[in-house]
Amino acid sequence: MPIPHSFSLWITSNLDAYQQALADLRVEYYLAERPLHQPQCTLAQLRQFNDLSLKIADYCYTQGDDDNYFAILFNLHQKLIGQLHHDGPRAPLFRLQALQLARHSMTGLCQVFIAQGNWQRASELQREFLQYADSMN
Repeated sequence: MPIPHSFSLWITSNLDAYQQALADLRVEYYLAERPLHQPQCTLAQLRQFNDLSLKIADYCYTQGDDDNYFAILFNLHQKLIGQLHHDGPRAPLFRLQALQLARHSMTGLCQVFIAQGNWQRASELQREFLQYADSMN
């Protein structure tokens, strides 16, 4: 009995579907990121960007794409930290929300570093985060 599709064909079609889904998510990501550059960015827009970034990271993780998972988490963390020091009339509540979300992304990054056995990098990231948090006072 002949096999209708080879394994490599199956892998190729699944990889193509993954790449297309990732491309579609990137469009959503860039649209959600745009308000972060505006002084009137709201808490809802910040949370939307965070939630979408985590959705994309989770999708990459479930597809076994560790490199993209890490890159998205790292980029999210950097964007959130950037919101703490963004010039403009941001309310203290906005900055606190960005700090809380950055703490969550830092936790995910530290889990990756620890899984890789890179305890030093996890500790450095935590120290950097504490410095950002202290600078808010």
